[in-house]
Amino acid sequence: MFPCRSPSRPETGISCPRADQSGTCPAVCCGYHYVRANLGQQDIDRTEGAVQYLGASPHRASSSCSDGVEGNQTIFAAAIGWGKKKFQELILGIKHRLLPMPDRPLPKDRLQQRATIVALNMADIDNRSIAIFTETHPKTVSRWICRVEEGKPLTDIQRSGRPRRFSTSDRLMTIAVYCQQCPPLPGVHRWSLRDAQKYFKEHPESLGGPISHATIHRILLEHALHPHRRKYYLQITDPDFFPKMEHVIDLYSNPPQNLYCFDECTCIQALKRLTPTLPPAAYQPALEDFDYRRNGTTDLLAFLNPATGEVYGQCTENHNRHTLCEVFSAHVRRHPPDAVIHYIMDNLSAHYHDDFCRTVAELSSVSYSPLKTRTERRQWLQSPDKRIVVHFVPFHASWLNMVEIWFGILKSKCLKYDQFFSVDHLRESIIAFIDTWNEFYAHPFNWSYTGEGLHGKAVRRFSRLLSIETDQMDAKFLTGQLLLMSNLAEKYL
Repeated sequence: MFPCRSPSRPETGISCPRADQSGTCPAVCCGYHYVRANLGQQDIDRTEGAVQYLGASPHRASSSCSDGVEGNQTIFAAAIGWGKKKFQELILGIKHRLLPMPDRPLPKDRLQQRATIVALNMADIDNRSIAIFTETHPKTVSRWICRVEEGKPLTDIQRSGRPRRFSTSDRLMTIAVYCQQCPPLPGVHRWSLRDAQKYFKEHPESLGGPISHATIHRILLEHALHPHRRKYYLQITDPDFFPKMEHVIDLYSNPPQNLYCFDECTCIQALKRLTPTLPPAAYQPALEDFDYRRNGTTDLLAFLNPATGEVYGQCTENHNRHTLCEVFSAHVRRHPPDAVIHYIMDNLSAHYHDDFCRTVAELSSVSYSPLKTRTERRQWLQSPDKRIVVHFVPFHASWLNMVEIWFGILKSKCLKYDQFFSVDHLRESIIAFIDTWNEFYAHPFNWSYTGEGLHGKAVRRFSRLLSIETDQMDAKFLTGQLLLMSNLAEKYL
């Protein structure tokens, strides 16, 4: 039970419908009653209509003492007869006009409170009512209204204190030295804060004096820099990436009758732990020894049917062109002789070798004349005037091949936690999993990625690469990126 902030006001004829005789309201009121009691009848009608239109009520809305000022914007907007969206736009406008970039960021709730005070004042709400709405003292309301009328920002006044020991240029120098890709220590490619502290101590000419590792840490945090962290990314290197990607995505969106995703999963290891695995106990996971013996490797050549999710695969000793032609022929012969078959695969050299082209021509019952260049062979494999049509994903973009998704499922469900005493045991387990998958787990694979936003991301990343100095950007890489940007500008931008 909370004391109602709007006890009965006989002179206005307004009283809280939930307050009892002692003036106690079972809801956590937020000043709504008090403001209505201090408004004229015309404003009361306008407020009531706004509340009914917004579907809000003082007891259904979140109170400021539990959800903060932001939770009461519906009631604020209702009190001045505006919609919530218009009221939020007003507050955002006040923030942009009255909040320059401070040396220290202002807490979000405090900034929201000050902007709300100014917005309600602009809506001709009196200071006492604003204080009730925002749960602040009336003097605080008057202070910020006067500050804004004087043309001052919503930020705090600069306080006194010890001046900074390191100037802005010193701080920028600290960031430049610490965040460089190769630290200025011979043979060191990654250093710590204490290493940097020692370096600056031995080279006082950099900053004019020593600096502690804690100060370096604070300077990095002020700019949200984490140079010790690294994350992989995949750079687009194919100048014709986007037309090829759109072609593959169109195949997934409008698949032909016989569409298969093909790839090799190479060097699958037959690992056997040297110590038995301990079963899980209460509040304890299963314990697996880190030491193992490798009993050999095998390759898996797999074909995924995205329409059904069924997989056909064979385990082989290698994945050269002869093995590829043998496994590929076995898969094609599983179909009727007149069936048109489409394959999606990556740009492994064996996938457009002359021997593979001869195999495709033989299975398609068409003539084939040897082609000299790999570009000509890829174009011949992609031509639709034969029974077997091959579709290549862009270079360095195997993630567009959906069989890679199934390889991840294979590793997590079959290979990750099992032990294999020999290569034959490993192959038997893989084939058994494929049979189990086709019988119990197989389901259609639906591709949903459209590449939206990837064009702009490629341009922004290349611009960022040009802004740094690195020895890794050779002429071949730069030529490919310039061709990619040229194609983007010509066809998409």
